[in-house]
Amino acid sequence: MKSSKQFLTAVAVSMMVAAANAAHVDFNDPRRALGREGNVRIDAELAQDTISSNSPLTITYQIENLTSSTIAVADKVVDIDFDRDLQTITLSVGAEIPPGNMPHLVTIKSGEKRTLNAGGLVHVTVPDAQTPWSAVPRYVQVKVTVLRDVTPFASLIEQQNHSTSPIALPSSMFDRWVEGSESVLLNTIPVYWRGETRRGTAENNQAGTY
Repeated sequence: MKSSKQFLTAVAVSMMVAAANAAHVDFNDPRRALGREGNVRIDAELAQDTISSNSPLTITYQIENLTSSTIAVADKVVDIDFDRDLQTITLSVGAEIPPGNMPHLVTIKSGEKRTLNAGGLVHVTVPDAQTPWSAVPRYVQVKVTVLRDVTPFASLIEQQNHSTSPIALPSSMFDRWVEGSESVLLNTIPVYWRGETRRGTAENNQAGTY
């Protein structure tokens, strides 16, 4: 059973994502990132530039389909991972390898743009006593995996649109999903770890140690 703190944090994430619905990506925001693979362009805007352990991390992202066919993204599949060596949190949207059931797919037609939202909780443990060299998150990188060929999944998408029950993904579709998926990696966005000043040092450090 979730603790009340975990529950409230999860609710906070849901509220932040809900508040961002119908929002657009601000192309002048310094928290914006861009990635492009082939004829698929993705812009993303980070909702916060200061994060901490177990804090929400949310984005608004726009997929622009410049290909000649419909593409899709599994928008409900979200993962957050921290690379200590690179001091980078990666927020991944979409599925390179499909789960057991057919994930919810949002389709983007040729020439179309779709703006979506995604988010989750940051789970990073850092030492209480921090130094300028502590392995705390310094960057966030967004990765979006798109399904470039939705033709084999057309009937499953149709079933999904008319059902509230999970749709099983046949094993015969597994290889097609993997072969048809491509990940778009956006540029990194600098962030601040809560408890640090904008200079990247602990707030309780004495002046002169910066």
